[in-house]
Amino acid sequence: MIRRADHPRRLAGASTLLVLLALGVLAAVGVLAGLTGLTTPASARRDATLSGELLRTSRLLESSRYAEAALALSELERRSADAAEVRWLRAELLFHQGDYAGAAAKLTGLPDAALGGSVGATRRLATSASELTKDFLETRSAGGHFLIRHAPGADEAIAELAGEVLDAAWRAIGDDLGLRPGDPIRVELLGSPSDLARLSPLTEAEIETTGTIALSKYNKLMVVSPRATVLGYPWMDTLAHEYTHLLVSRLSGDSVPVWLQEGLARFQQTRWRAPPELMLSASERLLLTNALKRRRLIGLEEMHPSMAKLPSQEAAALAYAQVYTLISFIHDKVGYQGLRDILAAQATGRSARRAVADAFGVPWSELDKRWQRQLRSLDLSTPRLVKARQIRFGKGGKNSDNIGLEQVAARSRKHARLGGMLRSRNLVAAAVVEYEKALALSPQDPYVTGKLARTLVELGRHERAIELATPLAHLDETDPVPAVTLGIANAARKQWSAAAAAFEQALRTSPFDPTTRCGLAEVYRELADPRLEREKRACARLRASP
Repeated sequence: MIRRADHPRRLAGASTLLVLLALGVLAAVGVLAGLTGLTTPASARRDATLSGELLRTSRLLESSRYAEAALALSELERRSADAAEVRWLRAELLFHQGDYAGAAAKLTGLPDAALGGSVGATRRLATSASELTKDFLETRSAGGHFLIRHAPGADEAIAELAGEVLDAAWRAIGDDLGLRPGDPIRVELLGSPSDLARLSPLTEAEIETTGTIALSKYNKLMVVSPRATVLGYPWMDTLAHEYTHLLVSRLSGDSVPVWLQEGLARFQQTRWRAPPELMLSASERLLLTNALKRRRLIGLEEMHPSMAKLPSQEAAALAYAQVYTLISFIHDKVGYQGLRDILAAQATGRSARRAVADAFGVPWSELDKRWQRQLRSLDLSTPRLVKARQIRFGKGGKNSDNIGLEQVAARSRKHARLGGMLRSRNLVAAAVVEYEKALALSPQDPYVTGKLARTLVELGRHERAIELATPLAHLDETDPVPAVTLGIANAARKQWSAAAAAFEQALRTSPFDPTTRCGLAEVYRELADPRLEREKRACARLRASP
């Protein structure tokens, strides 16, 4: 299960300054007067006006209304270009427009402690972003709606794919929520969790604890590349998820609470490729089943200020599953028009609960009871051995035949471990014997079944491999192992369409596996698919990588 995070404050160093401005402290202590040299009663009134304009411009930036903020800021610069507050606001706007070096330069000469520390916070973030992205390449999506920025090297193999996914999301989610931005959206593919920590308020510990993999913040999407993980993760759906966050922020003036933001993003993350419907994964169903039995659902307030602040990946996964079912429940009753109305109401100052209750026509307490009843009525049955998948951060997405072995029952783990060791030494037939022994001791174990199926493919036993891998691929579409197995086996049987579907499923999780990309190139050639050249380039790049 993927963790993402979104935060209510959108400015790099806004919160302290906003408090000061809102309380009138800056004007009261004479900061503005000192900066502008005005001391008369008339100038004091002008100072009060300027303070009000500073507050309005800061709020425009914080609510993602960048065009309006730019106009207001130009007027402020005409009146008091050298004021620390005005320079800070210009730095914030530059930062949100992607000019990180320009943002840092605008603050030259101002102490970090200025404006309650907001200057230092913005400078640190702008400087980090400038240093980290200075050598990034940029790929514009085919539709022109997204600028995919990434380091030279391996991520070039997914930049075009990312653009295709996001262009599809731009169309589908834009139609659903009623907004198709005209400005190109920046997307930064990052090489590691530490990079995400450098570009956000999150710490590396928070990122690894909750498996946070992406953020929508500062008028851009920041996504850790799948190459930073050991087994990959659903990175394509994550892109659509984060893009939904950006749209919701713009539509609501960034006033939506975390539970509603994350619920909408979870509900919409597959819209680029599928119709809107509740499709809980097996692990999500298991988490909900256990939480309902133990009466340990996570309260909506506990999700604030971010899912990334929850204590574990399991807690975050449960929270996502809960809000996913809640938004599905709301959508079933009010449709997309109702969801658009809910966002519009919050843009005018209405609370989320009030906006949702008004759309339903019942008090929130009654709505909550109906959702809880509906949640308990869902079919949450799961196979006995299903376990929640966790993101494993590592170097270069390199795999090992025994990663995940700890999930296997103790009685069969010895044989499964030996199977992995034999397979890593290319003793494939002997590995099959050990995996068969493990499966006999733990029938239907997903890990053992997947390893056995993948090893059988290498022996050319395609029918048996397909028999074993097919239910696994349906059970967990984020597990690339059975999907790749089905791709290879079906391609060997010249079942090209089935092979394409399987490889494409694997691609949504593990795009740096040469077997997947080269397999797709072969299949697309047979199907005369126009995406052939894209996969040929990716295949060549990945095969040439060390």
